[in-house]
Amino acid sequence: MAQMYLDKKMMKRFFKWVKMIGLVLILLVIMLLLTGFIFERISRNNAEKIKPDGNFVEVENHLMHFYQKGNRGLTVVFETAFDPAGHLQWYNIQQQLPISFTSISYDRSGILWSERGENPKSGEDVARELHLLLEKVDAPKPYILVGHSFGGTLVRFFVNRYPKDVGGVILVDSQYPDDQRFLSPELYKMVNQGLPGGFLKFANAFGIARLMFKGMFPNEKQYTYQNSIMPALLFKSADAVLEEQDEMNSIKKEASKIRSFGTIPLLVLTAADKKRYDAAIKDKKLKTEMLNAWSKMQKDLLHLSTNSKQILVPKSGHYINQEQPEVVEKAINEMVDKISKPK
Repeated sequence: MAQMYLDKKMMKRFFKWVKMIGLVLILLVIMLLLTGFIFERISRNNAEKIKPDGNFVEVENHLMHFYQKGNRGLTVVFETAFDPAGHLQWYNIQQQLPISFTSISYDRSGILWSERGENPKSGEDVARELHLLLEKVDAPKPYILVGHSFGGTLVRFFVNRYPKDVGGVILVDSQYPDDQRFLSPELYKMVNQGLPGGFLKFANAFGIARLMFKGMFPNEKQYTYQNSIMPALLFKSADAVLEEQDEMNSIKKEASKIRSFGTIPLLVLTAADKKRYDAAIKDKKLKTEMLNAWSKMQKDLLHLSTNSKQILVPKSGHYINQEQPEVVEKAINEMVDKISKPK
């Protein structure tokens, strides 16, 4: 009896300590979240004081931010990937391009300094907004469109709607909108699973997201500016990026119907580093499948134009514009020379 009494007493103390520890942990979590929430609000207030590096133009009742170099010749227009960094992905490349022609990068609606506006996040609306932006700033025609990844899919809508304004297209390791044709169900599900929207919205509210995306650009001197701006302004881009993700399947479906640019010159830059999927895909069979499928999809992009050429970039992963920007710069200069020559 005495032993049973002692056991009950010890169990009672044990559960008491468990409850106390649990309560302390809950209080610590609440304190951390409160601290993160306050930190996020202070950081956002400080971020609002950061001066934009470009200019603004009103497009259908909201302001859109763009960064322009040069104001003559033709215009190289950059379309960013599924990425909260907006025009920052092209910032360094624009510094290296000749001033003998114009270059414009911009932030899609809701990204970085661009206001969200009320238009849907469809491929058609993105193309229309970009065209209005270019018209309003009187960007010299024709346009050379440079689209990276998802940006390559969005470029299709622009070419399809405004073919007479387009002088050339450069796809930088472009997304292939009808990728289901080339991928097994398992791999298709893996590569199209997307970001965890609910968690990221929570993380964005409590200051976690800016820590998660702190190293979006390489930790190198030439990216000091981007690495300082990106975490500070991530909160502005987060909702719009997740909104684009919600519309991704619809955009890809519509883009896959646009199968020809006619005779518009096309350069397809393809990342060809065979180790580029090592970190993301551990299964060797799936990794080999992805490498082969990506190669086939990139070659198929050449069919978009009767005047196309592929450029393989052996030592680069998906972000060619960061890893080997000189390849993108060379391709742009090649395209400018090609369409500038008298016919």
